[in-house]
Amino acid sequence: MIELAEVTKAYYGAKGQDPLVAVNGVSLTIQDGEFLAIVGPSGCGKTTLLNLVAGFEAPTQGRVELDQEAITRPGPERAVVFQQPSLLPWMTVAENIAFGVMLKAGRVGVDPHQLAHMVHMMGLDGFESHRPYQLSGGMQQRVAIARALMTEPRILLMDEPFGALDAQTRSDMQRFLLELWKVNRPTVLFVTHDVEEAVLLGDRVVVMTARPGQIALDIVIDLPRPRQWDLVLSHEFNQYKRRILQVLRPDRKSSRIG
Repeated sequence: MIELAEVTKAYYGAKGQDPLVAVNGVSLTIQDGEFLAIVGPSGCGKTTLLNLVAGFEAPTQGRVELDQEAITRPGPERAVVFQQPSLLPWMTVAENIAFGVMLKAGRVGVDPHQLAHMVHMMGLDGFESHRPYQLSGGMQQRVAIARALMTEPRILLMDEPFGALDAQTRSDMQRFLLELWKVNRPTVLFVTHDVEEAVLLGDRVVVMTARPGQIALDIVIDLPRPRQWDLVLSHEFNQYKRRILQVLRPDRKSSRIG
């Protein structure tokens, strides 16, 4: 469904300066309906890969394709959720959720029943008329996810969407996302720096090296779904976590990893 073939992305500064190579020679295939998590150190090119798939940027070399067609710009089949919710402060919760649909089809294109269903599914009943500043960080991110899902995208691109949340809210949002994915099953590309989050959510985890980013490990997470919170305590879960950390931290002794 999504294919990156020998993708390199470089950023050029002032004349005479060497280019900054964010990712180098990355090849990756993401299947329809798959939940793929990308993890790696800061600056390794995780967000660059997401931006290439979103169509926000073009590769310097290589190919980025969707259904064997080159991705050259953003498209309605791809929705993006950022680390910061980026809600429109003058709009209500309901208006923010409906915003993507309104952009495509105007207000008449918004199905009130679908909107009400989305509000309910997100646990936002009673907050439809609230403004973003009246919501907690977790609720704001629910609105942002609802806005993305309201357009019924085939692909959900998530760039550290829970990174700014406290530990408890983050855990709640992870469970919340798993429930939503189980129902709607979009293809998900999920960028995170948190190994435990990647293993908990993903069907596969791709581990990136430090810049210039390359794929150091591509591992299938063969853990049963639906996944419950106590899965993180299991031996199998911690074996996956240990394997990924060994790749991320090759200089650490294995006895100290986990």
